[in-house]
Amino acid sequence: MPSISPNLLASLQDHTKNIRNICVLAHVDHGKTTLSDCLISSNGIISPEMAGKLRYLDFLEDEQEREITMKASAISLLFQQPPSTTSSTNDKESFLINLIDSPGHVDFSSEVSTAVRITDGALVLVDAVEGVCIQTHAVLKQAYQEKVKPCLVLNKIDRLILELHMTPLEAYQHLSKIIEQVNVITGTLTSEEIILKETSEDYIESDDSNLNFNENIGTEYYFSPQKGNVAFTTAFDGWGFTIKQFIDLCYKKTGIKKEILEKCLWGEYYYHPKEKKIYKSPKGNLMPMFVTFILNSVWEVVKTIVGTPEWIDRDRLDKMISVLNITVGARDLASKDQKIVLKSVLHAWLPLSDAVLSMVCDKLPNPIEGQARRMEKIFKPTKSNQQSTELIEKQKQLLNDTMTCNSSDDCEIVAYVAKVFAHNKRGGVQTSTIHRPVPPRRVQPSAVPSQNRQQQQQQQQDEKDILKIDNMFISSTPTINSNDSMTTTTTTTTTTTTTTTDNATSSSPITTTIKTAKPLDLSKIPTTPIKSNNDEEFIAVVRVFSGTLKKGKTIYVMGPRYDPLNPTHDVYKVEIAHLYLLMGSSLEPIDRVPAGNVCGVGGGVGNLVLKSATISSSLMCPPISNMMFVSSPIVKVALEPENISDLPKLLHGLKLLNQADPLVEVYVQETGEHVIVASGELHLERCIRDLKESFAKINVHVSSPIVPFRETIVIPTNPTTTTTTTTTNPLNNGQQSPPLKDIITVKTANKKVSVKIRAIPLPKNITNLIEQRSQQLRDLFLGGKSTNKELSDNKITKREAEQAEREDFQKELEEELEKSGGDWKNEIKNIWSFGPRHVGPNLLLNHIPGYNLSPYWKHSLQRGIQKKLKKLQKQQQQEKDEEEEKEEDEGKEDDEEKEEDEIEEKEIKEEEEEDEENSNSEVGSIKLLDGDDKFKRISELDNSIVSGFQLATIAGPLCDEPMMGVCLIVEDIDIIREEGDQQNSDSYGPLSGQMISTVKEGCRMAFQIKPQRLMEALYLCEIQVTSTALGKMYSVLSSRRAQIQKEGVKEGTQIFCIQARLPVVESFGFSQQIMIKTSGAASTQLFFDNYWETIEQDPYYEPTTEEELEDNGVNIASLGNNIARQYMNMIRKRKGLFVEEKLVEHADKQRTLKKNK
Repeated sequence: MPSISPNLLASLQDHTKNIRNICVLAHVDHGKTTLSDCLISSNGIISPEMAGKLRYLDFLEDEQEREITMKASAISLLFQQPPSTTSSTNDKESFLINLIDSPGHVDFSSEVSTAVRITDGALVLVDAVEGVCIQTHAVLKQAYQEKVKPCLVLNKIDRLILELHMTPLEAYQHLSKIIEQVNVITGTLTSEEIILKETSEDYIESDDSNLNFNENIGTEYYFSPQKGNVAFTTAFDGWGFTIKQFIDLCYKKTGIKKEILEKCLWGEYYYHPKEKKIYKSPKGNLMPMFVTFILNSVWEVVKTIVGTPEWIDRDRLDKMISVLNITVGARDLASKDQKIVLKSVLHAWLPLSDAVLSMVCDKLPNPIEGQARRMEKIFKPTKSNQQSTELIEKQKQLLNDTMTCNSSDDCEIVAYVAKVFAHNKRGGVQTSTIHRPVPPRRVQPSAVPSQNRQQQQQQQQDEKDILKIDNMFISSTPTINSNDSMTTTTTTTTTTTTTTTDNATSSSPITTTIKTAKPLDLSKIPTTPIKSNNDEEFIAVVRVFSGTLKKGKTIYVMGPRYDPLNPTHDVYKVEIAHLYLLMGSSLEPIDRVPAGNVCGVGGGVGNLVLKSATISSSLMCPPISNMMFVSSPIVKVALEPENISDLPKLLHGLKLLNQADPLVEVYVQETGEHVIVASGELHLERCIRDLKESFAKINVHVSSPIVPFRETIVIPTNPTTTTTTTTTNPLNNGQQSPPLKDIITVKTANKKVSVKIRAIPLPKNITNLIEQRSQQLRDLFLGGKSTNKELSDNKITKREAEQAEREDFQKELEEELEKSGGDWKNEIKNIWSFGPRHVGPNLLLNHIPGYNLSPYWKHSLQRGIQKKLKKLQKQQQQEKDEEEEKEEDEGKEDDEEKEEDEIEEKEIKEEEEEDEENSNSEVGSIKLLDGDDKFKRISELDNSIVSGFQLATIAGPLCDEPMMGVCLIVEDIDIIREEGDQQNSDSYGPLSGQMISTVKEGCRMAFQIKPQRLMEALYLCEIQVTSTALGKMYSVLSSRRAQIQKEGVKEGTQIFCIQARLPVVESFGFSQQIMIKTSGAASTQLFFDNYWETIEQDPYYEPTTEEELEDNGVNIASLGNNIARQYMNMIRKRKGLFVEEKLVEHADKQRTLKKNK
């Protein structure tokens, strides 16, 4: 077939009903790219003989070497569907197929999310031998969440005949079980949504639309060959079929109506040839009609060609070819290679492209149908009391245009940029980097000076759409100089109390609340930046939902933080310079792209995008909701250039990498290290290679992988009599007080405040709940913007929706506390803070007698919404600061004269205080605050106490790793009564700063007196291996401390499926080692689902008794038995902390070499 011209494909973009945007999803090595090759060969782009070998869409060098897909790539194809039997004309109908091939490896699941977002349908491939695997679950869930309609393709059917030697009946039963397993997955997803909708407040039981909706959910995602949404293929040989292709053949044999055959060719239907009747139950030796008419025919052709080794029954084969009325090339037919003959005959009889693309055109939706079912989920109009009627009506019109896929010229443009990729184009559009200012972190007011505190509180009040990103770059200058395209970046630290620089504060755009009567100042919107010299440009992969993209048209590129009420923030104005038709590794320029199509946009648009963005011609368009990712980054490495002078190039490359990869995280640690966080070992290798070859173009040193650990405490295994009550009822909220040995008392530097703290383990169910809801906590309590938040009809404003979510989280937390038993159910009112970063899985509880009943108590769940109190505090602070400034100006000269006298007085006071503390007779004379005075003073120090807790939980005492599952309880705070200004500061500095360090040290000391443990992250590992290599596979797993979860044999095969938990720290090189040990007989897949487990060994354990010494030796750590100690020392060495180890062993005698003279 001759190659299709790009002009013909571009002309088909206007026929929206004949467009199909599809993606190919599957587990790794199930045949996605091979299937894509077969479909591409139907357009004459590659030869059919090279399909499956060339891997046309895997154009990266790594992809060709490893033979796996790493980047999603798109191509446009033409398919001419033969006319149906009911059609009055014999003309073929032309369809435009926009195909996206996605990776199957879990490390690149973010590419699957981008492919699913910009398509309307999906082809889900399943290996006919391996069946449903772990990534099959993941891609089905991603397709369902994005409301993408799938079709099922059972690939590698030939393996059932040639490898497993199944009979047609056995193959039918095996295929039925695979389809049933897939339907179980989709049925679980649909039932969960139906239950959620029925239990929601807005659900109306008697509403017919809801009932129809539930029925549609159950039927749309149900796979059955009867419905025509299942295909059976062998992509490597280029043949495949659906039931539709055999209806005419069965009609000629039986004379049964085609409508009946469509329903009976799959399932428990049996045809009696003599009676010419169809039975629903087996009768005699009858087999199902699918076996009788389809599988028997395919099996007969295969057995004729490859049934006998090195011999083909030519006479029988010629008869089959004549009966089937097919044309086979004489050269292929005369070949002595049985595989070539088999491939040519089956490809001529059952061409794969016709079967699959016909199913795509018949069963998958066009853009009009696809957008009508999913736009309400991803396009969410703004809801606020400040929006005008014009804005409401405009957004309704935009939603209507996107749902109907309106492509008229007068329609506003709405499009979504799913990803960007670097394209090397000599002499084309050049690359520039946009430095996006990121809002600085929220810090505690007591941890910064008063002037900075005022600026920070003002910024927190003004910036309503602040985006909380824990690990990102903070750009010190938002613009680019034409002489120097690189700008320096400031570092973001992992501590929550770090002060932000003035440059970072000033670089963030100023946001003001736009009132309805005030005109918008659109002159503040930045335009296209100055371009720098580079051979590469970023091409944006765009799905157009409404309107028509044209060259030379001006559009707005909106980031995820864009707010239509403040249209000067996170938005860029740019003119479209280049539009491309995506054709795999090549780009074909076009002039216009109407709605419903996928295209590439160049000319600077891609340079403005950070991971994803929204494109529109109207500033009233809200940003399209962000994509949902299955996996999260876990593997971290530090980078540095080989030549220190190349550091600016490294920074430039890291920014480009962060811009292009949807899932990678790039940031700078407080130690100054530049860090990349990837989702797995393979993803990390891909990122480093992109950095070296494409973005930075320098050689870099890569550290060994930095694996995250957590620190926790456990209940003592051999508790003494004094700690028995603590283990049974650790909270001790009743009349009995906790043991004194469990309580740590710490005092501030000036000895005027003492804090009593103790630590207990947090129940696992509460830890898991807080860990799962960390993103929700960040949105609710830290001012982050929840981009995917859905507002119900009765929750008009964002504040009401946030309050509803706050109450829902509180109810869930109360339920989990009640499940924990004991006095945990009463602790909901005592929660002081979560940590670290105010969202972590650790709790700070308030057990100060009477404090939780006072009006000064600030509950953790109510933080972040006390705006009125903040306004009053701002006014009071401003007045105080103005008075202080006046007094300082007047009294500067007097202060200089009195400095020496004050120093002498302070020294005398310190000596007196020390004498008072040391003398027992004067202890009783110290007066402590009590009652409301005490509670008021504690409330003033509230932020300092919380900040100390945050610092303690973000860096534990074992190896400065974050804590997890720890509950720290403040039993009491004693404050010495003072008068005047002495209560705020003294020679040791402000009391607020002293409290931060005191609480931090107290939390660490309380943690250390308990049994300390390390927690490690574990992958979910799925392995498929043949029975011959089973022993070697188990030896590799045991050497890496893997825990076997499930194991079993796939029915009808010799393939064993093993699920195990593998520590992340032990996972590096695992896939390569298991491939070498098993000689390629095992395939592995690692998936991180945020699962943590405690290492049972005590990192500080040392044998003391004779039995322990005999079992473990004198030095257990040196012998390799104490894994926790080894991990702890490894982390401490990397961080530059003290490690207790012997540098010299057996130093009995120093041996030196002496030269004989």
